Amino acid sequence: MWNSSTKTGTLLILSGVLALGSVGCSSDTSETSANPSASPSASPSANVPASPSASLAPVLKPKPPRPQKVAASPTATPSPNSEDFNRAMDIATGAYTISKSAVSRDDWKLVANYWQQAINLLKQVPASTPQHATAEKKLPQYQRFLAEAQEKAAPPMKKTTQGDINPQFFSIPIKGRRNGTPLVDVSFNGERKFEMLFDTGANVTLITREIAYSLRLKPQGLTKVTVADGADVVVYKATLKTLEADGRIKRNMSVVVAPPAMEEGLLGQDFYEGYDIAIKEDVIEFRRR
Repeated sequence: MWNSSTKTGTLLILSGVLALGSVGCSSDTSETSANPSASPSASPSANVPASPSASLAPVLKPKPPRPQKVAASPTATPSPNSEDFNRAMDIATGAYTISKSAVSRDDWKLVANYWQQAINLLKQVPASTPQHATAEKKLPQYQRFLAEAQEKAAPPMKKTTQGDINPQFFSIPIKGRRNGTPLVDVSFNGERKFEMLFDTGANVTLITREIAYSLRLKPQGLTKVTVADGADVVVYKATLKTLEADGRIKRNMSVVVAPPAMEEGLLGQDFYEGYDIAIKEDVIEFRRR
């Protein structure tokens, strides 16, 4: 009897333990489902293996955005050909600007150099570019300007002891003006320079008595001339060994000694005969016909 009852009690105790265990498991399950944010490893007594389906799920990485193609602006970066054309235009503008105030032969050398650079750039513009037609039109014009600048930049002819010297081109800087008439320097007898008025209406060259005395010129007869106010006056004549300006040399030139009231001499047409004249702001240019 004791044995059977003992077994029966043992069974009852085990049944109670099992019942308590099942109640505890159901309580844990409901608490976990009620709190989705709870970590599975929060309770050290819970040893639940991870779901196989979760560990085998593929990891999806976001794809990088595809770069968008942006069309380049046709005027953003000019082609080398258009750059050469634009440079030629800029250099030609510089050459033209300098030529307006060029006085010395060195000035004209610089102008010629600029025209040559512009011509070289225009020759590099190919026929396939829009600028080719303009370049073709400007080339002859620039080449003509180059030839003129080279002519003006050429060194003066060598001095000789006989005969006049007639360069293709010469110029005289304008020092100032008297009542609008240009005032220039001219060399006499290879010794001294004197100021002279450049009056295109003067047929003969007149020098002041101061110039005649300083050069020790000897009177060589009398002549009659008409002065600016229209009056006729009798004056002395004299002969210069040389009269020179920028390579133009006139030898054994007959001049007139002006009346005492005249403060500056006049450079007459007899000095530059055979030349065309261009009077600019700072210079007078002479080009042989």
